[in-house]
Amino acid sequence: MSKHYWPRVAVPARNEAGRLESLLNSLAYQTWQTLYGKRLPVVIVLNNCDDGSRQVLDQLVPHYPTLDLTILDVHFPPSKAHVGSARRLAMETACHCVADPARTVLMTTDADATPDLNWVAANIAAIEAGADVVGGEIVADRDEEERLGAGFLARAKRHKHYSQLADKLTSLIDPLSWDRAPRHSDHSGGSIAVTVQAYRAVGGMYALPFREDIDLVERLTAAGARLRHDPDVRVTVSARIVGRAASGMADCLRGWLIEEREGRPHLVEDPMWIEQRAVRRRAIRTTNLDDPDHVDELSRFLQVPRRKLFAPDGGPVGTGHLIRRFAPDELDAVPTVPVGIAIALINQRISTLEGQVHAA
Repeated sequence: MSKHYWPRVAVPARNEAGRLESLLNSLAYQTWQTLYGKRLPVVIVLNNCDDGSRQVLDQLVPHYPTLDLTILDVHFPPSKAHVGSARRLAMETACHCVADPARTVLMTTDADATPDLNWVAANIAAIEAGADVVGGEIVADRDEEERLGAGFLARAKRHKHYSQLADKLTSLIDPLSWDRAPRHSDHSGGSIAVTVQAYRAVGGMYALPFREDIDLVERLTAAGARLRHDPDVRVTVSARIVGRAASGMADCLRGWLIEEREGRPHLVEDPMWIEQRAVRRRAIRTTNLDDPDHVDELSRFLQVPRRKLFAPDGGPVGTGHLIRRFAPDELDAVPTVPVGIAIALINQRISTLEGQVHAA
């Protein structure tokens, strides 16, 4: 790991008094501190907390000399009292007055999270290897999951298997040199790392009421940033079903629990759409956008007017922008296919594609 990359951590918190000690424990004993003997800069923004979070932190801070803690206790107006405002303030504070933006890695996680002890080092290693932004794998707390019941656990296991297969299918169709297997598919606020230079280049974090994390990653990749889903970067988060942010992990888990209790089928996105999205991305990536004939071919393939492949003024746009426009991640894709059938269909397509690769 290069001594020339330096981390800064940003954490939004909303009424997490009972979990802050676990967070600080995981950050205070990172292998990065052991290796370099440096204090880890951490900014925690308390977002309209009324559970004694500030008092808890004031008591804990003296016990963590390896952390350079900045605590902002903020009371946002009701319209702005959401995770986007808090994460933006935390990240902007963390990267303020950075001497070398290209060599400073801004990392964010959540207050209910417990990053692995090599989290900082693994993020920096991924940046050193060529990534501009790194998504960490998000793992739910096993003990908390088990309390949700055997049916829920089985559903979670099936969904993870489906997600892994969907990602493998995508990687076979649209392979990325900077994001090769082994990898995962997570890039949420529980674990994102990005150089300050890349972060600033896209205007930083927007104060959105939800999915502010996904929006940042989408803007980064649209601008050409190389996103790495490094399996060595892992964070364990709460498996609670009442969360702090709208459209967050808790909402998803609660939905699964309700479906399981009501005996509803476990439905997922149709694998056909996953494959079509990957095919469209590969077509965009392999098109020479400076060649008029290639642009015409891409226009026909995507079934869009040629002018849509350019900026409003007729100028060129990058590959990342075209992918965001014509083959984006479908976060709200309507689940229509039973997970068992989807797994079988994806396995079939993977076998076919791998057979074609071996034959070639």
